[in-house]
Formats: sequence, structure tokens, C-alpha cells
Amino acid sequence: MNSCRIENEFDIQGILSFIKRLPDEATITDLSENLLLDSVRETVRLWYQGSKMIGFAFIDEYDNLQFETDPDNPFVELEKEILEWGITCMKKRNNETGLDNTLDYCCSSSNMQRIALIENFGFERQSVRTLLYQRSLDLPIHEYPLQDGFFVRCVEGEHEVDRLVALHRAAFGTENMTTEQRLAIMRAPGYDQSLDLVAIAPNGEFAAFCICGFEEGQCHVGYVDPIGTSSQYQKQGLAKAIVTTGLHALRQRGAKIVKTGTSSENNAMQRLASVLGFVVISEKLWFSKRIPNELGELRNRPWAVDG
Repeated sequence: MNSCRIENEFDIQGILSFIKRLPDEATITDLSENLLLDSVRETVRLWYQGSKMIGFAFIDEYDNLQFETDPDNPFVELEKEILEWGITCMKKRNNETGLDNTLDYCCSSSNMQRIALIENFGFERQSVRTLLYQRSLDLPIHEYPLQDGFFVRCVEGEHEVDRLVALHRAAFGTENMTTEQRLAIMRAPGYDQSLDLVAIAPNGEFAAFCICGFEEGQCHVGYVDPIGTSSQYQKQGLAKAIVTTGLHALRQRGAKIVKTGTSSENNAMQRLASVLGFVVISEKLWFSKRIPNELGELRNRPWAVDG
């Protein structure tokens, strides 16, 4: 068993082929988008048994460790080696930034073996959970008309990326979305511009958004995620209207079910999902491990002083 960094697009295609071999749904979210980001690609590590890939891992821009291993080759030490690598990689990142960010990980609440492993590595369970929702498109789609002067259209192209980034930040009150990240979404292989929806206010401002699409390799499983409304346009029914537009578009393209997800702390999104006919089908637990940087450790060290 040996590991290496990615060297070229051949390695990227190897990762995508590896995902397709997995018997169950991959646990990694937004894989294609992440692999388009230079900051993420720098952290990707591949594991091989001979010439066969048996696992890969990376740390995304939000300090989340993400990895997959080959269930047909259950090497007991492989996941331990990946966790050790992740901790080392995160310590290097913290040393470079001077921060004490945690290394975070999430997995299905039913994956007891994985939970036991990461807890043995010092990861502590957090109170926040990711709730996964699903809706059948065989059910009626209730209509939620827009207020006068508002309308929904698809994104016109990459020239609107700055406005889309500003909208995302205004909706969630964070600086998390960047131009590079939004372009990665728009350049990912499965992206469909006609399903990238934005609500326009009477004054021409971007008021709300909903990115729709199909799960990779799933022609009947769609998604609506992320969804957001600019803070100044909230409580006007825009989210219900734009998601409903997305549901119709996905059904017209052959989707049978639609998925979405949100944090257990996002009560507004949970209410929206419930109103639109989504039900919780599973949840993921979050774990964090504090990774102090070396400069911080030195600053906090009780130095002895000789008289």
C-alpha cells in the first residue's frame, strides 16, 4: 500500500472512475467542483495497492476531511493512515495561516464503524447535523406565485458570477462563497445552466437563487441545493416560488425524486423543505478535532527564565 499526490488529469479521471466503482452512494459532496479548485487539488492524496487505487482523500476549503476507500479491499490500516495524513495536512495548513482551525469530518449517523474510528482519533461529536431531505415528483407541486414585478430566469453565463457571489453572501451573511468557487460550480461536468435559477427583483437586483441539477450518474434523481434569498428580500415567498420553478424543470427533464439538504440549525430551510413536501430521509453527524499550529504552541509555552 502506497500513497501519492495527483500529478495530472489522468489521476483526476482515476478518482472519478473509482467513485463509479463504489457499490453505495459516495459520501463526498461536490467532488467535481472541489477538484476544480487549486487549493483543494494541492491536498489530494491517492492510495494504491499495486496499480489499483484503493482510496483517496482531500481537505476542502472549509477544512473538512473527505475520503473514500474501496469496500472490496478493506485494509484495516488504510483509514487510519488517511486520518493520520489528514491531521498532518491540517497542521501544515494551520502553520501556514497561523490559525487554530479544527479539522472537521461528517458521516452517516448509521456508520458506527467509521464513527468509532474517528472518535478514537480524538474527533469530538458536534451538536450540529446535516439533514438530508427527499421529495417524490409524483406528488402534486403546489404553486407559489411571485409578487408583482419579480420573475425567475436561469443564469445567463459566467459574466454574472460576481453578482451571484454577492447574492450568496447576502443570503447567508458569510464570506464563504468566492468567485473561484462559483466558477467551479458552473464549470463542473454535470452543471446545467438552464437549471441554475435566479429571482430578479423589480429594480433588477438579484433577490434569490436555487441551483438545480441531477445527481452524478442518476438520470432520475435531481437536487435543489443550495437555496438562498438576499436578506433584504426575505419573507416575501421568493424561496418557495423559485424552488417550485426548479421542481417543475426537473420533472420535465425526467426526474422522479428530488433531494436537498440543510443544517439542523437552519430552521428557516427546514420549514421551507417541509412546506414544499420534502421529508427527512437520513442525517449526517459532524465531528471536529482541534489542530493547534506550532506558532500558537510556542506562544503558549511556559518558558523558564534563568536568573
